[in-house]
Amino acid sequence: MWLSRRISLSVKMLAHQKKRLALSLSAMSFTVLIMFMELGFFNGINDSQSRLPPTFNADLVMMDRKSIHLNKFEKMARIRLHQVRMFDEVQDIFPVFKGNVGMKNRETELTKSIFVLAFPPDSDPLKIPGYAENKEELKKQGTILFDRLSRKIFGEVRPGEHVEINGRLFRVGGFVEMGPNFSIDGTILMSDSTWLWGRWTGGMDSIAYGLVRAKPGTDVQALKRKILTELPNDILVLTPDEMRRREVFHTIKAAPLGAIFGVGMVIGFIIGVIICYQILYNEITDHMPQYATLRAMGFSDRFLMNVVVQEALWLSILGFVPGVIAAYLLYRGVEDYTGILMAFTAGRMLLIFFLTVFMCTVAGLIAVKKVIKADPAELY
Repeated sequence: MWLSRRISLSVKMLAHQKKRLALSLSAMSFTVLIMFMELGFFNGINDSQSRLPPTFNADLVMMDRKSIHLNKFEKMARIRLHQVRMFDEVQDIFPVFKGNVGMKNRETELTKSIFVLAFPPDSDPLKIPGYAENKEELKKQGTILFDRLSRKIFGEVRPGEHVEINGRLFRVGGFVEMGPNFSIDGTILMSDSTWLWGRWTGGMDSIAYGLVRAKPGTDVQALKRKILTELPNDILVLTPDEMRRREVFHTIKAAPLGAIFGVGMVIGFIIGVIICYQILYNEITDHMPQYATLRAMGFSDRFLMNVVVQEALWLSILGFVPGVIAAYLLYRGVEDYTGILMAFTAGRMLLIFFLTVFMCTVAGLIAVKKVIKADPAELY
């Protein structure tokens, strides 16, 4: 009864002036939106830059130790693949070649850089939409698969037609879905024989990764330690998830954009505390006679404090709902327009919700000092 009375009082205090309540909720929703967008861009950079490793259909990934990150790699010695193939625990191992080539937009006649991955056509190295349906096309010399999520700078690409890459014509055998990041505008896949036929720089020696599949029942971490122990110290061996986390760590450390968006979210939180405090301060100022009356009736300071904190909690909840809806719509718009991953996950939504509640609670605890000073003598 006492709790419901306190909640009812806090709701009536907030809803007393409908226009002010609407403006207050708009301000809170905007603060929630700011935090969502800053968090979205921060994670979008990391998720987009590390979107390749989770697609590898392998237990372990080998690369040259000097490779700094996915977009700046060193060629790995081919002999390392042959050495690992001799291990009893290894079921299969195959190379992946990669590089950047120039693809001409037929509509604008402009050539733009595009990312290329090449591999043996029977290796099934990737777990991405569209690959299983079109992988047989890669066995045809001079045929590629085009990432339909690539940015629009490459023009309209249709299956069965030819595109010009590095001055040579290649047939588009179908589409896959991978997506761009901040460094890559688009991707094409091809077989290793087409890679050699295309006369790319480095040819068959430009191995970026060695994808290792272990035999069923193998302890993958034990196999990883064995490879690192028995082979020369010029390679890295990682699971796809370890490779993804390594890329995320490098992006956070090296890319200033991540730090900027992280700071932006902190600033958004601080702004939210200030906005919520100002809303509560104005509400308390307008209702000082009512608070003074409650004190004169014998209600404790703790009761009055709880009323203010309840108001703050209601502000956080009611302001969060339109904020999260607006954020979801903006996430989808940004992802469709830029191709950058804007994952709207339950975990990230809960994080912003708890930050919003904490933000309003802090503001309420600051604003409550004015309620404690409410003097019943002011009623006369």
